[in-house]
Amino acid sequence: MNNEMHNDLNNKIHDKKDQEPKLINCACRNLRMTARVVTQFYDKALQDSGLKSTQFALLNDISSKKDGISVNELARYSMMDQTTVTRNIDILRKNGYVEVKTQEQDSRKKNITVSDVGKEKLKLAAPLWKNAQLKLQQSIGAEQYKVFLETLSLLQEIE
Repeated sequence: MNNEMHNDLNNKIHDKKDQEPKLINCACRNLRMTARVVTQFYDKALQDSGLKSTQFALLNDISSKKDGISVNELARYSMMDQTTVTRNIDILRKNGYVEVKTQEQDSRKKNITVSDVGKEKLKLAAPLWKNAQLKLQQSIGAEQYKVFLETLSLLQEIE
């Protein structure tokens, strides 16, 4: 990158007076704000089902595994830390949406499956989620939505 390009980029990121970062251009800040807005949008859409968007996503992830899934596997699969997954699974278990049993091969590990009550919750919530999904796609357009998902996928690979 030549000096002129570097200075131009630096001016866009920093305020000239005090060289403080302009967080309006910060990807992390913008992603977090957008994630909150989108989460609230889906939570409101799912409200009649009694599920939050995170609970719906976890139930869906668990149900996609025929023989169940361990907390560690679910954490990796959903890109969440194990503590957060454990806390959310406990809420789902208390509501009767999942069953948590000790794995036969290793008694230290738990296997999580969706209960019959949880399957009914998913059936109730699925059309609500689909409507929210469609609204979101329509709000930015099909092509932009496709680019959005591709960009998110690329960002998930950042180290």
